[in-house]
Amino acid sequence: MKYMKSRSIDMKYNAIEKCLQILSMFSLDKNEFSIKEVCDQLNFNVSTAYRILCTLEEYGYVSRLQSKNYVLGTQALYLSAIYTQSNHLEQIRPIVDRIRDISGETASFFVEEDDKRICLYRAHSRDEIRHNIEQGSRLELNRGASGRIILAYGKRQSDKKGFYKDIRDHGYYLSINEHNPSLFALAVPVLSNSDKFVGAIVISGPITRFHEKQKIVLLNLLRDQLNNIEMP
Repeated sequence: MKYMKSRSIDMKYNAIEKCLQILSMFSLDKNEFSIKEVCDQLNFNVSTAYRILCTLEEYGYVSRLQSKNYVLGTQALYLSAIYTQSNHLEQIRPIVDRIRDISGETASFFVEEDDKRICLYRAHSRDEIRHNIEQGSRLELNRGASGRIILAYGKRQSDKKGFYKDIRDHGYYLSINEHNPSLFALAVPVLSNSDKFVGAIVISGPITRFHEKQKIVLLNLLRDQLNNIEMP
């Protein structure tokens, strides 16, 4: 009896895992898949892939096109709205947009998740020269201006001296010639009213437009706009 129950749990877990594997296939670069592509990429047989896709379609996570290919369904949009509300993005998005509009540079909001830094929102510069990281991108935590801020106010917040303590003392981090020698990134922490660390807002752009005077201007802009965030 215990064996049967354990086997049933394993089968349910396996089915859930397969559902998540299919959903994880979708990306900005590839947002439509045929059932053959699903089978080829995940090594599923056709009947398994079809059964799981039918279940996902029933619950609104995927939609089947007239071409018989599959795309993400509207349930993903609903979950996105819930995520937006629970992560204060309804407050942060207009502020990030305003920072982009005033500075002319790309502005982004990053948080930590599973030892990565995740770009939750990004307002691209309208300039043709820009750094194309998209929303949802998962990047290394120990690199970049946002990563340094997240570590300084997160996992390394107890450091009493050294690199991350210096970042907290300054209240910002400037990254130059780290990922791309042609770009700069300037990040500051987003803190709640109770001083709880929420994430990092970053301004980034071509190094040719950056100098010490511009650094002061951008820092003042970031700090002024952060005053508009009200979080418990």
